[in-house]
Amino acid sequence: MKVSWKWLSQIIDLSNIEFNELTEKLTMAGFEIEETYELIELQDKIIELKLTANRQDTSFLIGLAREISTLLNKPLKNYYSQIKPNRVNKTYNHISSRSLEDLKLNIIININNKHSPKWIQNYLKSYNIKTTHLLNDIIEYVNLKWGQDIEIFDAKKIGIQSISNDKIQISNTDDISQILDKKNHSYYPNPEIVKCNNTILSIIGIKSNDSIKCDLNTSSVIICGTICQSTYIQSIIKQLNIKTEKSTKHRKKILRCDFLYAYEETIRLISTFAQGIVGKSYTYHSVPYKQKNLLVSKQNIHHILGPIKNHSSEFLSVKKILNTLNQLNFMSTYNDMKQVFIITIPEYRIHDIKRPIDVIEEIGRIYGFKQFYDDLPEAISKGITSNKRQIIKTIRKILRDLGIHEVIHYSLKKKNKYYQNNTNLIELYNPLSEDQNVLQNSLFTNLLEIQQYNINQRNFSIEAFEIGHIFIKDQIHKDCINTQQNQENICVACIMGKPNFSRSSWTDKPKELSWFHAKGILEEFFEKLQATVEWKKFTNSDIAEINQKVANLFNLKKTSTIYNPRTKENIGFFGQLDYLNNYGIEYYPTYMFEIQLSALMRTINHIDHLNYRIKPYSSYPSITRDISIKLKSHENIDIIRQRILNQNNNLLESIEIFNEYKHNRDKRKISLRITYRAQDRTLGDTDVNKINEQIKYMLNQNKE
Repeated sequence: MKVSWKWLSQIIDLSNIEFNELTEKLTMAGFEIEETYELIELQDKIIELKLTANRQDTSFLIGLAREISTLLNKPLKNYYSQIKPNRVNKTYNHISSRSLEDLKLNIIININNKHSPKWIQNYLKSYNIKTTHLLNDIIEYVNLKWGQDIEIFDAKKIGIQSISNDKIQISNTDDISQILDKKNHSYYPNPEIVKCNNTILSIIGIKSNDSIKCDLNTSSVIICGTICQSTYIQSIIKQLNIKTEKSTKHRKKILRCDFLYAYEETIRLISTFAQGIVGKSYTYHSVPYKQKNLLVSKQNIHHILGPIKNHSSEFLSVKKILNTLNQLNFMSTYNDMKQVFIITIPEYRIHDIKRPIDVIEEIGRIYGFKQFYDDLPEAISKGITSNKRQIIKTIRKILRDLGIHEVIHYSLKKKNKYYQNNTNLIELYNPLSEDQNVLQNSLFTNLLEIQQYNINQRNFSIEAFEIGHIFIKDQIHKDCINTQQNQENICVACIMGKPNFSRSSWTDKPKELSWFHAKGILEEFFEKLQATVEWKKFTNSDIAEINQKVANLFNLKKTSTIYNPRTKENIGFFGQLDYLNNYGIEYYPTYMFEIQLSALMRTINHIDHLNYRIKPYSSYPSITRDISIKLKSHENIDIIRQRILNQNNNLLESIEIFNEYKHNRDKRKISLRITYRAQDRTLGDTDVNKINEQIKYMLNQNKE
């Protein structure tokens, strides 16, 4: 949006305000200044602003002047009184409309359409608008000043000299193809149009009839102004698949107070410079304006804005708050008993001031956020990290240690080939763009896109993992009624595989990743996480589930389900990808897994203590003796080994089974290597022989 300094000075007294001071105040008030420059020919300065979506009330000169008046605490000049409506209005209720909130019509005859005065031309030049003739220049001037779409039509082309009730019609059955320049097109349902003397003036809120526009030969005109319901305009734009400058303006809520002033100034300018005779004004109004009141407590204002600087214990007083609200043109009173401000919002701010917090923000913005303390409170205690966050941190470290790269993607996706035939996909009703119109229901697509991108860029394929949110639309059967419920889960997904994944030695050729190697990597991940899981073959229900996520993507013969052995709950699946050529990825063994985090957490056994004992390590050498034991084929050597250890001899350190020799089917010999060591001395043959005799005696006793 462009703003002329000279034009602005005629509405607000800027004699004591520097140009740079005004731009700084606008910036501090939340308006982004894109550019400022000077027009030497017109002796004017221009400010280009970028407006936010919630401040469309400042998208024209008067709206911005109201805002600057609030920021500078300077009243607008006595400007409204010059265009105060004084026409004789005649309201007619014989029409009915589903689109109109206001309609005003006037006829002016005996006009002289000529070139516009120099001051109007200069205003339009400052906005790079080319001047044509008086009537067209007035339309452009009013649009810049009031942001209103006032239309002027040639009355002679319509064939009318006066307006009456029987000549005004609202219809939706006429052919509008010529006006929209879309012939042989079927419009259903047809939009509403305004007709005068059976001639279409305009498609309400969409487009005017160019064939009855004014030219230099125009001697009488019909002035038409409308306010449409924004919801109606949005639905018509969607149905007709058409967007015009007029429809864009009417989609924004037009304020009735500005509409009336703009309409009256249009009539005043035409009657003044074209010297015409103005007829009666015909008006249709359906929706009366309802004042909007908000209750804002003083305690909330103090709590949110905080104390004033240089007065650490002092908050905004009631008087200062009332003065600031008055500066904002909010009508306000204070209830001392309830300590609540009762605030009436003006019509031009009802679309962005809807909650008490909005009022508090305006108070802080106008009074100056820099006037309040912005220190954060000191943390009393350190926050506790949730178990889920700790597990995610551990998972991230384990996978990185395994040499897998982490990737991050948006949860909003474009509905493409990866999402075909997905019945549990959640689509957005009003997406910001076509590239973000669905919520992802699997992390597989992100990892496939990573591989595809790297291959297209001639990069090496990488092993990648992602921890992210997925959103699923589930069918719930309750009381024989099918209902839908949206679910949000956190999942861990990984893709592995490349043509030269590993090699046994430097002299060997690199090999592809095998299924068992990939499964071993995943098992190492579970082991480090201390998760107890089991694997099972795919069932029909599992196949249905995976097909809903990514159709025809896995080799089902090389795909397994991972589940919790205690609860029998599926936590995810792992498998080899197939048909990768269909997705632009050259074929080599590639494996993927996806695991649901909450289910994975239920498989982790948290060990609070260890069954270990600490004892000193002996600095004296050990002695080993080998013994051979004859056993029958059915006797278990582990039982005998345990009996020897149960002697509780503190010199016996370990027993190792190192050989077995079978005489026949019934007998065999087992060789044991026994290690002896003392904590306080070097052992001799006497000590060892004594222990061996004890073992020999114990073995003989067992045989008997």
